[in-house]
Amino acid sequence: MKTSKMTNGTASGQEGHVTILNWQGSGPRKTRAGTKKKSRMAGVKITQFTEDIPKGCSTPDFERKPIPLTIQEGKTAIFKAVPSGDPKPEVIWSRANGDMDDPKKFKFTYDKVLNEYSLQVIKANGDDADTYRCYASNEYGEAVCTVTLIIIELGLKKKTKPETNNAGSKDPTEFRKLLKKTTGTRVKQEKMSEEKMWELLMSADKKDYERICMEYGYTDFRGMLTKLNLMKKEREEEQAKYIEAISNLRHIQVNSEGSAEFEIEMELKDLNSRIFLYKDGVMIPYSIDMEMKHNLKKFGKKYIFSINSLMPEDAGLYQVDVESTNVFSTDLPTKFIPVNFASPLKEVKCKERDDIMFECIITHPLPKLVWMFKNKPLEAGEKFQFAVSEDKLTHRMVVKDVMPVDKGIYSVAAGIRSSSAWLLVETEESVDPSIQGKKKPKKGQAIDINAGLTNQPVDGILYNFLKSLGDGSGAGDGAGLGSGGQNSTDGLDGSDGLGKEGVGMGGKGGLGDGQAGQGGKGDGKGGMAGGKGGQAGLGDGKGSLGDKGGLGAGKGSLGGKGGEGGLGDGKGSLGGKDWLGELGDGKGSLGGKGGQVRLGDGKGSLGGKGGLGDGKGSLEGKGGQGGLGDGQDGLLGKGGQMGLGDGQGSLGGKGGQMGLGDGQGSLGGKGGQLGLGDGQGNLGGKGGQMGLEDGQGDLGGKGRQMGLDGQGCIVGKGGQMGLGVLGDGSGAKAGSGLGDGSVLGKVGAGGLGVEGTGSGLDGSGLSGDGTGQGGLGRSGHSGSGGKDGSALDVSGLTDDQNRKKRRAGRSPLIEDTITEPVVHFTRGLFDIQARKGHSAELTCALSSAESDGTWFKDGVKLQSSEGLSICKDGSVHKLVFSNIQDSDAGKYRFEAEGHKTESHVVVTDPPEIDMEELARLAKEPLVVKAGQNAAIKVPFSGRPPFKVSWYKDADELSEDNRTVVEKGADHTRLLIGKCQRKDSGELKLKLKNESGTAEAVTKLIVLDKPTPPQGPVEVLDSSANRIEIKWRPPRDNGGKPIEKYILERQQVGRNTWMKMGEVPGDTTIFATDKVEQGKKYCFRIWATSTEGISDALETDDITAGTKAFPGPPAPPKVVATSCKSITLSWSPPHNTGGTRITCYILEKRKKGSSIWSAATEEPIKGLKHAVTDVVEGMQYEFRVAAVNVSGTGEPSIPSDFAFARDPMKPPGTVNDFKVTDSTYTTLSLSWSKPSTDAGDEAKGYYVEVMPEDSGTWLRYNSSPTNTTSYTIKGLKSMQMYFVRVIAVNDGGLGEPKKLDNYIIAMPPPVRPHFLNESSLKSFMVVKAGNTIRANINFEASPIPDVIWLKGGSSVSKRATITNADGLSQLLIPTSEHSDSGVYTIMVKNYFGQECFSFEICVTDDPKPPGPVELDEKVPGTVTISWEPSPDEKRDEQLHYLVMKRDSSKPSWHTVADNIFNNKFTAVIVSDRQYYFRVFAKNDIGISTASDSPAWGITKQKEKFTVKMPTYKQTDSRQAPKFTVRLKNHTVPRGYPCNMSCAVKGNPAPTVTWYRNNISIMDNAQYYTSNICGVCSMLISNVSTKDSGEYSAIAENCMGRAECTTRLNVTE
Repeated sequence: MKTSKMTNGTASGQEGHVTILNWQGSGPRKTRAGTKKKSRMAGVKITQFTEDIPKGCSTPDFERKPIPLTIQEGKTAIFKAVPSGDPKPEVIWSRANGDMDDPKKFKFTYDKVLNEYSLQVIKANGDDADTYRCYASNEYGEAVCTVTLIIIELGLKKKTKPETNNAGSKDPTEFRKLLKKTTGTRVKQEKMSEEKMWELLMSADKKDYERICMEYGYTDFRGMLTKLNLMKKEREEEQAKYIEAISNLRHIQVNSEGSAEFEIEMELKDLNSRIFLYKDGVMIPYSIDMEMKHNLKKFGKKYIFSINSLMPEDAGLYQVDVESTNVFSTDLPTKFIPVNFASPLKEVKCKERDDIMFECIITHPLPKLVWMFKNKPLEAGEKFQFAVSEDKLTHRMVVKDVMPVDKGIYSVAAGIRSSSAWLLVETEESVDPSIQGKKKPKKGQAIDINAGLTNQPVDGILYNFLKSLGDGSGAGDGAGLGSGGQNSTDGLDGSDGLGKEGVGMGGKGGLGDGQAGQGGKGDGKGGMAGGKGGQAGLGDGKGSLGDKGGLGAGKGSLGGKGGEGGLGDGKGSLGGKDWLGELGDGKGSLGGKGGQVRLGDGKGSLGGKGGLGDGKGSLEGKGGQGGLGDGQDGLLGKGGQMGLGDGQGSLGGKGGQMGLGDGQGSLGGKGGQLGLGDGQGNLGGKGGQMGLEDGQGDLGGKGRQMGLDGQGCIVGKGGQMGLGVLGDGSGAKAGSGLGDGSVLGKVGAGGLGVEGTGSGLDGSGLSGDGTGQGGLGRSGHSGSGGKDGSALDVSGLTDDQNRKKRRAGRSPLIEDTITEPVVHFTRGLFDIQARKGHSAELTCALSSAESDGTWFKDGVKLQSSEGLSICKDGSVHKLVFSNIQDSDAGKYRFEAEGHKTESHVVVTDPPEIDMEELARLAKEPLVVKAGQNAAIKVPFSGRPPFKVSWYKDADELSEDNRTVVEKGADHTRLLIGKCQRKDSGELKLKLKNESGTAEAVTKLIVLDKPTPPQGPVEVLDSSANRIEIKWRPPRDNGGKPIEKYILERQQVGRNTWMKMGEVPGDTTIFATDKVEQGKKYCFRIWATSTEGISDALETDDITAGTKAFPGPPAPPKVVATSCKSITLSWSPPHNTGGTRITCYILEKRKKGSSIWSAATEEPIKGLKHAVTDVVEGMQYEFRVAAVNVSGTGEPSIPSDFAFARDPMKPPGTVNDFKVTDSTYTTLSLSWSKPSTDAGDEAKGYYVEVMPEDSGTWLRYNSSPTNTTSYTIKGLKSMQMYFVRVIAVNDGGLGEPKKLDNYIIAMPPPVRPHFLNESSLKSFMVVKAGNTIRANINFEASPIPDVIWLKGGSSVSKRATITNADGLSQLLIPTSEHSDSGVYTIMVKNYFGQECFSFEICVTDDPKPPGPVELDEKVPGTVTISWEPSPDEKRDEQLHYLVMKRDSSKPSWHTVADNIFNNKFTAVIVSDRQYYFRVFAKNDIGISTASDSPAWGITKQKEKFTVKMPTYKQTDSRQAPKFTVRLKNHTVPRGYPCNMSCAVKGNPAPTVTWYRNNISIMDNAQYYTSNICGVCSMLISNVSTKDSGEYSAIAENCMGRAECTTRLNVTE
C-alpha cells in the first residue's frame, strides 16, 4: 500500500491536510474476515469486524457513493464519495486492473466541508477504462462500493505492427492475437450501468418503469419495485433536510432551436442552499443570465435548466443536487440531439441533358438523409443516385439527365432540420429543324458521385491540389517563382514537372529579375521542358523571360545545354538547340533554320507561320492539324487544336484546346481547355478547364474547374481552386492568393511572389513571411520546395498516340470535381420575438471572418439607419434593433457568397401597466365606508384588442346591478356601488392580448361597525358574592380595531338594565361582586370601534351562590412506575360547576380490594402527582375527583392497573412471522412469541400495514391483540402491501418484524381452468328473438382477464359481458340470426390461460318451401323438385323432408329426410295416383307442407317393337374433369367435416384422396365414397392434427385431374 499526502485545494475554506490512500496491488484489496451487513445504500457491501460495537460507534457506510461514468477520451473523470461512520473511516481507492501510482494521472482530494472524497482520472484514455473501488474502513468494519469507467474512443487509432516471429517459437494458440482487426471508428455500445438505471427510475413516472428497465436489460420487476421504494424513502429522508416539497418533474426535452430543457418545482427550506448540476457525475458550471451553455432560470418555485447549442458530446445523465442531496435525474440520449447543416445545399444551374450533383455537410454523422423534390421523397434509381462519406457527414445526390421538368426546389431533411436549394435548367433552342421537338442529345459527361468522397476536411481538396504542385504533381522543391534578386535557390524545380520523366518545374532559380537567378525548367529527361539548368530565371524585368540559358540540358527535349536564347536572353526569344531536330538556332529564337520541327522563326515569338516544319507549311501548314501555329490555321492557332500560339510575340493561341494563349504578349489563351490565359499580358485563361485566369493582371482562371481567378484568391470567377495572382503586381492582394502566409506561405506548396515593376508580382500578397515550405516572399528566403511529381506531363505534344494515352489515363475534367467555396454558416438565424420598444438583435456566424454579407427585409436590402445598425464582429454578423417597433416585424434574410439564412421577427406588444401605478395600487388600498361607492381606475398600454378581467379573492367578478366594469382603449375602471363589508378583499386585474398578459393587485377595505361579540358566554365564577364571565371577540371588527366592550346587567324579573361598566378591547373577561346570593342575572355586551357600536350579545340567566359540583375528570394515566412510586396525570373536568377548580383528591386501591383510600395526605393543586405510598410488586388502580367552592365532585373512572416496580424492558421481535392465507381483501398472519432473552414478556401485538404507493405504516388494531394470529381486512384487491408485527408490553414497543417481501392481496396463485368443463354445452340452439345467456364457471387467481370472442373477433355490441368472482356471463337480450357463430371465452392471468369454445345457432321455425313440381325422367321414377325455403340462405342446418301417399293408402309416410338440396327421385308404380309433400326442417322445428299436384301413370299395352338405332361409332372417352371443386373448410375442434366434389370422365375415373401429399385411402379415420362421380370424404371428429392441405386426384386411361382444398381446425 502506498500513502499519498496532499493538500486539497478544491473546497473553499479548507484548512490543513488530509490523508488519502490508494491501493497499489493488482485486483481488489484483501478484506478482513467478518460478518456481512446490509447497507442502506444500494450496491454497498459492509463487513463488520467485531460482534459488539460500543454505543455511539458504527461501522462505515456511504451517504453518497460514486456513480458510473461514460466519457469521451481525453476528458477528466471524477468520482465522488461521502462516507459515514464513527470513528471517521479511512478512505482507499483502487482499481481492478493496474495500479494508481501515477500522480499526473490520478489525483485524490478531500473536501472537509462536505466530507467528500474525490478521485480524478486526468485525461482519461482507453487504458483507464476499468472497475474502480472505494473502501471506507475503521476499526469496526469496512464498506466497499464499485463503479465503472467507460471511455469512448474518438477517431482511428494507429495500429502497431505485430512483432514477427522469425523463429516461430511462440505458442500457436497466440495466432489469434495476430489476426488483423478491422479499422473502423465505430464505438461499441457498452451496457449501461445499473446505477444509472436506478437514478433514472427514482425520478421517472411509473408508466416509464418498464421502458427504462428494458433499455438497461433489467427484468426482475418485482424486486425492482421493492428496492426502488426503499431507495426513494432514503432519498426523501435526505431531501427533507433541505427541501420542503418537490413536484412536477419534467424530463429533458429537445426543442426545434437545438437546445434542451428540463424543469422541477421545489420549495427550499433555505433559499441560500446551493444547487449543483452534474453531467455523468461531473459537476458542470451554469449561469442564470443565459450567457453560458448550461443555464438556470428560476420562476418562483420552478427551476428550469437549459442546454444551448446541443452537440453529440452533450448526451448523458444530468442530475440536480441541492447541497449534498440528489433531487432529480434525467437522461439526454444522443438520438435526441438535432443535426445542423455545416454546409447546406447550394443553388445549381445546368443545361438540359446535363448531370448535376447536390451536396451538403452535417455536423454529426447520420447514415441516411431524406431527399425530397416538390415535397415528395426521392428514391434511388436511374434518375437519382445517393452517396454518403465514410464518416457519415457528407451526403450527395446526383440527378441524371436533367430535363426542364426537373427544375424546382430540392431539399434534404436531417431530423428536424432541413436545407433546400434551387435547380435551374437552361434550355437551348435548336436551329436544326430535324431535331426540333425531339430529345436533345446528351452533351455533358457522367458524374462520379463517389469522387473525392473521403473523410478529409473541406480544405483537403485545396491541400491535394497544392500538394500536386510539390509532391510529384507540379512545381517542385524550388516551389515559388522567387525574386531571383537574392540569388534565390527557389525556382521552378528541375527534378520533375513539365517533362514526362522530369521532376518539377524549377531548379535553382526563379522567375527572377534577370540578374543572376540560377535555374531552369528542370532536368527534363525526355520531357518537353527539360534541361539540367539554365543560367537565368524567367525574366530580367525588361520584357523577357530570362537573359541566358535555355530550358535545361535537354536530351531530346525542348531546350539545350546552356543554349543561348533559351527562355529569353532579354531580347524576346525562347530558343534552344535540339528537339526532333533543331529547336532553334540559338540566336534568339525558339526554332531552327531548317529543322524537321521548327518552333518559330526567331522573331520574338514562340511559333512560326507554318506547321511543325520550317515554318513554311512543310508539316501541317496553314489549316493543318499539328502545326505549332502561326495563330491563324496551324496546330493550336486561332482555330486549330493543340496550337501553341499565333506567333504574335507570344506563347499561346486563342481558341484551341490546350491552347497556351492568343499571343497577345502573354503566356495564355482564352478558351481552350487547360488554356493558360488570353494573353492580355498575363499568365491565365478565361474559360478553359484548369485555365490560369484571363490575364487581367492575374494568375488564375475565370470559368471552369481548377480555374485560378486572379483576384488574389483560390477560386476563380466561375471555377474552383484557382491559384491566385501572377501578373504585374497590381493584381496581387495581401492576405489572398497562393502565399499569404495563411494558405500557402506557411503550409509550403508553391507560393508565388515576385517583386516586379510592371510585370512582376508583389510577393507580400502571395508569400506571407516567406517561411512557408516553398513559399516565396520579398525576402526570398523560401522553403526547400515541393516534392516529386509528374501531373503536368505534356511531353507528347507532337505524338498523337501519346496524347490520347495521356488523356485516357487522366480523370475527366467534368463537373464532379467542382468544389464550392468553403465558406458556410456555422450558426444560422433563428426566429425571435421582441417586445415593442425594447432592443433586439439577429445574429448569425460564418466560417470565415473575412467574408461579408448583405441583410434583407422582405426582399429589400437593408442599410444601417436610426434604430437599426448592422454590425460585424469577426465571423459574427448582427442586425441590431435599438428600439423595435411594429414596422420592424417581417422576414429577414442574410446572404453571403451564395449562402443564405432566414428568420422571422415578431414584434409583441403585451399589455403594460406603469410600474409606479402598480406600486401605488399595491401599497395604497382603497378604503370606503359601508354604503358608499368604490371606483378603481387603472391605465395601461399595449396592442388591442384586450381581454379585461377583474377578480376578487381569485373569483372573477361578473357585472350586475352593483358591479360595473368599464373598458377603454387605454384604461379600465371597476365600479362597485353601495359597498358592503363582504366586498372587502384582494382585487386583481388581468389584462391579456395576443402578445401576453399583465396583472395589477390592490385591496378594497369596506369599513363598518363590528359584529356582536361571540358566545356562548363562559361562566368562570358564580359564587354567592361574585360572578365572572368570559366571551369571545366579534367575528368581524368592521375594519377597525375594537376599542372597548360595554356591559349591562339585568336582574331576572325586572325590566331595567343597569350599566356595569366598560373593559378594554383587548380584554374579554368581566367580573362583578354586586350580586346577591340565589338571584339570577342576565348580561348584555356591546363591541365598540371608531365606526360604531355592534349589536348586543345577551347571556343566559346566571345564578349567584348556587351550589354546583364539578364533573368527573378524565381517568388518570400512568406516566411512570418504579418500585417506590407510581406517577399519574389527568385532565380537568369539562364541567367545573360554574366555579374554579381549587384542588383534586387522588385515591388508590389495591388489585382485588374494594376499599379506596387516599393516596395523598393533602389535596393536589396540579394535574400530575407521584404516589409514594405503594408496596413494591403490588398492583394499584387510581381515581381522581375535582373540588370547587361547592365541594368535591364525582370521582373519575379508575385508571389501568399499574405495578409498583421498575420499568420493564420492551419485548423482542416475534418469531416465525408468516402469511397463512390471503384473499382479495384479507390477509391472515401468524407468529410466535418473542424470546425473553431479548426483552421482557410481550403483553400484546400491533399489526401494521404499508401500501406500496403510500410509504406510511398504518396500524390496523387500535389496541394490542393478545393472540399470535391476526386477519387484516378491508384491503384493496391486487394491491401490494408491506406487513410487520410489533410486540408491546409495559416497557414499550419492541422492534418490528417485517416480512421479507411485499404481499399482494390475492388468493394463492391458481392457473385458470373451467369448472365442470365436461358438462358445458358445446352447441346451443336459440330461437330468434329469445335471450342468449351463457354462464361459464372458472377458477383462477389472481383475478384473470376474461375475453369473449366470436369467430376470432370481438362480440357484438349488443352483447353484455358480466364478470364476477369465478363466473362470466354472456347475455344477448334479443337474439338475431347474425348472432349465430362460434363463441370463445378466454381466461388468462400471470400463470396461464384457458379457452373454451361453443357454437350458438340462432334460428326460427322455418318457412315452407316453394311450389313443388314433378317430372318423370326415368320410367318408373318421378323427380320431385321444389323452390328453396326463404330461410335456407341464413340457416346452414336447414334441410328438407319428403312424404308420399298413393291412391291405395290413406296415410302419409316419409320417403326421404335430411335432404340438403332441392330435388328427390322417388320410385313409383304405374296405375296409381301419387301425392307428395315437402317440409323444411331445422333445429327448432318443421314448417308447414308444400303439396305437389297428383301424379299418375296409366299403363298402356302396345305391341312391343324394337327398332335398333344405327349409331355412328364415336370415341366417348374423356379425361377426368372436376365439375364441382373442393371448398376450403374451417371447423372447430371436435366437429365433423365433410368434403365433397364432383368429377366426370370416361371411363369412370378412380379417385384417390391425399392429405399433405400422403394417401389417406387406407386410414380408418377418413371415410371416402364415390357415388356416380360425387366424391365425398368425411372426418367424424376433427382434431388439430387434421389441419392441412387435402387433395382429390382422379385418374383414368385418358388422363389425370387434381382438386385441392385446405382444412383449418380452430380451438
